[in-house]
Amino acid sequence: MMTKGRTFLLPLFAGLLLAAAPGDELRLEPLREAIISDARTADPATIAFDRTTTAVRRGPGIKERTVTVERWDGQRWSLVSVNGKTPSANHLKMFRKATAANPVPGYYRMASLLAAASDISVDSEGRKTLKIPVLPAGTVRTDTGDISSHLSGEAIIASNEGKPYVARLKVKSRENFKLNLLIKVTNFEQISDYRLGPDGRPRLASQSADSKGSMFGFVGGQTDEVTYAYR
Repeated sequence: MMTKGRTFLLPLFAGLLLAAAPGDELRLEPLREAIISDARTADPATIAFDRTTTAVRRGPGIKERTVTVERWDGQRWSLVSVNGKTPSANHLKMFRKATAANPVPGYYRMASLLAAASDISVDSEGRKTLKIPVLPAGTVRTDTGDISSHLSGEAIIASNEGKPYVARLKVKSRENFKLNLLIKVTNFEQISDYRLGPDGRPRLASQSADSKGSMFGFVGGQTDEVTYAYR
């Protein structure tokens, strides 16, 4: 029994010593600046994709599912379909309003986002993560306004041939907040996953979001699943 105990504990203790070695400390600045510099070169005008969003809205006696397909051609947006059908005039009006208010999604946005990162740590899987205590203005918008100041973020870092990049961005609410005079948000979470493209550069692959809140005392929420197909 004693021998087996030593076999287990010694490698563990040695690992702790290595983790605490002076030359292996975590440093925020070089990692953050390397990612920001790379993200600045990811021009949205150089990519084209179809974005498919499946939204499920929940409420008392309500469960609405909407599938929307949008297209970015590198210069402009177009609304392809809503629930498999040609968009109506009202759909097009809301679409134009939303795309005018929101920046084109893409890895290039990491440049402004990570400028607000203020801490670095290692998660349970041994991955370096950059902490963003408050998201910069304009990061997350809804159809009623900018909610970025109510959110925090965590960027999980991966590496490709020694070059760091953000593999996953987790965003969540820091507090309960009012979306407007009627709606109070009690929970908001969004995850964005990035994958390497054929050119070896990271690009947005998928997103998921879940929000919960109340209006007039009734609880409801919405779940979104978004996929990107590059052209």
